[in-house]
Amino acid sequence: MARETEPIEVRVCASSTELSAAPVSQRAAALALVVILVLVFLAYLDTLWFQFVHDDQFQIVRNTWLRSWRYLPRYFTADVWAFNHPAFRGTFYRPVFLLWFRLQYLAFGLRPWGWHLCTVLAHVGVTALVYYTSVRLLKDRLAALFATLIFGLHPTHAEGVAWISGVTEPLFALFAISSYLCYLKKRTERPYARAYLAASLALYALATLAKETAVVLPLIIFSSEFIWSAPTATSRLRGGFQRGVAALAVVTPYLVLSAAYLALRVMALQGFQNSMESHRFFSMVLTWPSVLWFYIRHLIWPVRLSPFYDMEYVVRAGVRNVLLPALAVLIVGAGLWLWGRRSQQAALATVWLVVPILPVLNLQAFVEGHLVHDRYLYLPSFGFALLVALGLRRLQIGSARLLGQPAPQIALAVVLALALATSTTQQTACFATDTTFFAYLISTSSKSESAKLNLAGLLGHQGHLDEAIRLYQEVWSSEPDNWEVNYNLGYAYYLQGKLPEADRYLSRAVQIDASRPDGFFYLGLTRLKMGDVNGAAADVQRAITIRPDAEHYHFALGAILRLQGNLTGALSEFRTELELDPDNAAARQQAAEIEAVRGGGQPAAPPGSTPVPFSSPRH
Repeated sequence: MARETEPIEVRVCASSTELSAAPVSQRAAALALVVILVLVFLAYLDTLWFQFVHDDQFQIVRNTWLRSWRYLPRYFTADVWAFNHPAFRGTFYRPVFLLWFRLQYLAFGLRPWGWHLCTVLAHVGVTALVYYTSVRLLKDRLAALFATLIFGLHPTHAEGVAWISGVTEPLFALFAISSYLCYLKKRTERPYARAYLAASLALYALATLAKETAVVLPLIIFSSEFIWSAPTATSRLRGGFQRGVAALAVVTPYLVLSAAYLALRVMALQGFQNSMESHRFFSMVLTWPSVLWFYIRHLIWPVRLSPFYDMEYVVRAGVRNVLLPALAVLIVGAGLWLWGRRSQQAALATVWLVVPILPVLNLQAFVEGHLVHDRYLYLPSFGFALLVALGLRRLQIGSARLLGQPAPQIALAVVLALALATSTTQQTACFATDTTFFAYLISTSSKSESAKLNLAGLLGHQGHLDEAIRLYQEVWSSEPDNWEVNYNLGYAYYLQGKLPEADRYLSRAVQIDASRPDGFFYLGLTRLKMGDVNGAAADVQRAITIRPDAEHYHFALGAILRLQGNLTGALSEFRTELELDPDNAAARQQAAEIEAVRGGGQPAAPPGSTPVPFSSPRH
């Protein structure tokens, strides 16, 4: 049987290895928590003036699924990117994430400040949960405050808080930590155990539907139970087995819920995971040391962070790319193991550090060039914050007191908070606008293929078409069958009015992948400008067949049908466009002209005058 957790209180330490101090009162801790939460909010206050950046243009501005409740069932039956690519069988099943965006669209429309405010408040909420969970795990209010301060201001969170599309991290953490907190209350408040278990399971379900990596929570709960349980057998092996069985019994309801989630996921995505890379498993294993060392370094020394990193698969083992990072990871792991054996709190902190990072080792779920991101450290940084807080509480330098607590600990925590807040403010700046995002990426970019693709996309979006085409051509020379490269080259040439070149690359793009609508749409517009009206109609109709709810598609087809003299068909397309986008003045004007005269009117301005952002790899 698992023993109960000890009562939550701050004790005067009697051990010679622990620093004796007066307990922190609940009132003082509450006041300190409010101050920390205000500091965290102020650290991200500037983001309320930020714009939609990078993938926000796709996931928010162009996401027709956010415009109406009639798309709600699709949130639960498709990949999160299926709104843009209906045939896309990806690996991101996140209906709660889409629902979060839908509610914000209802509240704020396309006013970015509201979206940013919700993201910052989500992070502040998670930070508050970190405190209440830390108090129960560490049984020390001051240590919990230290952990909360470090978590709330850690610069690796900038990507997940300053960038709206990165909200998946605080969103799923909000549910996951709440679920864990209810589990802790279930253990200590027996009269309400069933209610807390039901709440914990419900919150866990929401966490998994917000982001798939939440499935690690049962393993965290299992590990917690195992750490807290007392061995009853004389044999270490038998005792470990008994503790494991007891922990498994506690976590069984979560495993049942996990099985239900996985069944939903498989049905929605038509498979458990549709890998984005075809590298061998052995190559992925060789890459793990570099990935883990990357995350360790960024937790300890979070400077010069970037939205993109040029880490690529390791295909051949070497000293610098495998042996040295593996050795560094082993040293850190050994240190955590030894600390965890001496301290139950350190063991729990290590569980929260290690377990949430395990899903990101499934590198085949990511596009190359997106193997690592700082936002993936959001939940693991909770464990890191706990470890740093434990270290601070063991710091013994002199006997000076500040507010009744060891002055060196308070002073170091304040210095650490100032450093983290300053770095966080610097890291968020690049997410202000597409221009700042573009400029920062140039300053940190390398010459790898993935970096060139990311940079070319931003250059194209900024209107620097010649530079974008040059980079795309460099990548095309080594990846001529890459849909992204061919489509973006064709789109860039279309914007420049170089129609034969646009036709060449867009034709190749639709040959490579005939399930993606944008290729057909811009191929149709290209052929329309080249005078092939019938070919244009066929291509745009193909795009509509793939994605019938896309904005601008029906308007373009209506304009083409009007050129062909098919006024009835044109009117139907303009009306459909108005159903999707009631504010489309051009479609309304075209429909009114046709209804008024049934012919003779001039066609609309060339369709496609509202360009879409350059396509980028999905991650």
